[in-house]
Amino acid sequence: MKKNYFLILNIALIFAVSGNTFPQHQNILNPELKLKLHQDKSNNASNDFIETLLIVFPLNPVFQLQDKRFYAGITKEISFGFYPYGRIAAEYSLIFRKTRLNQLRASYNLDLPLESGDFYAFLLSVGAGYFTDFTDEGFFPQASLNLFLPVFDEIAVPLYFKIRETFMTKDKPDIFDISFGFGLYLKL
Repeated sequence: MKKNYFLILNIALIFAVSGNTFPQHQNILNPELKLKLHQDKSNNASNDFIETLLIVFPLNPVFQLQDKRFYAGITKEISFGFYPYGRIAAEYSLIFRKTRLNQLRASYNLDLPLESGDFYAFLLSVGAGYFTDFTDEGFFPQASLNLFLPVFDEIAVPLYFKIRETFMTKDKPDIFDISFGFGLYLKL
């Protein structure tokens, strides 16, 4: 069964990487993103408050299946983008259960634009990463559908729906999870 997951992961990663290697398809897979919202930078206190609020709020729901048990929790993701080269992300989750409450993930995601305009962009993201709950560890592929909404020139708030399968090491049960909500995207 795990061989099938690794085959699917490899096919997804090959597809994601090959999207930038065929120049005849470049305008289809990576149309120019026009996300720019020009605002007056004269009110720095207001901008700092909004940026802090975006980092802290909102926390999003996450639902997990592990070893035929259902768990719910809250999660927050912050990602740093290098469009069109992808983005790196860090995600913290607090799972409501008796043990191993804290989970941390680090991932690389490739964003494939589906449609974009002046004030939005629909993206399909595929990625892979590392998982730890500070006792066990694992690796995961993930996919998400995002609606990016710019706040400032270098900050966007993506509304996302994400699915992920975490393959645990040391013969621990794997984790399947679904999350949705708002993230924070910082362009570097």
